Amino acid sequence: MRWYHKFLALAGVISAVLLFIFFGLKIDTVKVEGTQAYSDEEIRQAVFTRRFSDNELFFEIYRKIYGINKLPLIEDIEVTYENMHTVLLHVYDKAISGCIRYMGQYVYFDKDGIVLQSTEEKKEGVPVVTGIQFGTFTVGEAFNVKDNSLFAAIMNLSQLIAHYGIEVNRIHVTDGAVALYSGDILVMLGKKEMYDDEMSALSSVLETTKKERLSGTIHMENFREGDKIILKSKTEKKKKKAKKEG
Repeated sequence: MRWYHKFLALAGVISAVLLFIFFGLKIDTVKVEGTQAYSDEEIRQAVFTRRFSDNELFFEIYRKIYGINKLPLIEDIEVTYENMHTVLLHVYDKAISGCIRYMGQYVYFDKDGIVLQSTEEKKEGVPVVTGIQFGTFTVGEAFNVKDNSLFAAIMNLSQLIAHYGIEVNRIHVTDGAVALYSGDILVMLGKKEMYDDEMSALSSVLETTKKERLSGTIHMENFREGDKIILKSKTEKKKKKAKKEG
């Protein structure tokens, strides 16, 4: 009967291990931080989709084999265990460079021109790009555009806008020349490959125009580093027009 006792002992050990795996390693609490693109519940549902993924052992196996499930606007998710039953997900959102209007939807793209999302909602602080001819597109892939060099310049401009925290409502292109709309200010940038100097100089100027509620046009087609930025206000134009009529 010794084999029988050994069998019972082995069965007891296996049962204890299984009970520990399924109950002792169960993830009861999932904390989410860092994201503004999605709700905490949307992140939880995306990460813990597979069967038994709310178990620490299975979750780690899935992470090693498949990686972690990420939504379109998510760059990365760091996983930290606060204890055996609590997981902290630190989410890094992808930086949205801009969007276009298409069939009543806002189509968002990142710094590389990769399409991130298509939605009816207009996200605050994201400039709308107009005047460029876009072809077909698929979420997760780059836009198909007729003028790649122009689109690359717009991507560079979008990154600079985000870097300097410039508030831009719209980026418009006419025959390759770029114009920015920031509140009641129109900035004429002209046709260039790079806009680094212009954006560096504009950041503080547009902050002032916003605070003082100014309106008008800034011409930067021939701007060079160190040049003064002059705002031609709408009131000045009205005065000149009134003088001519008088």
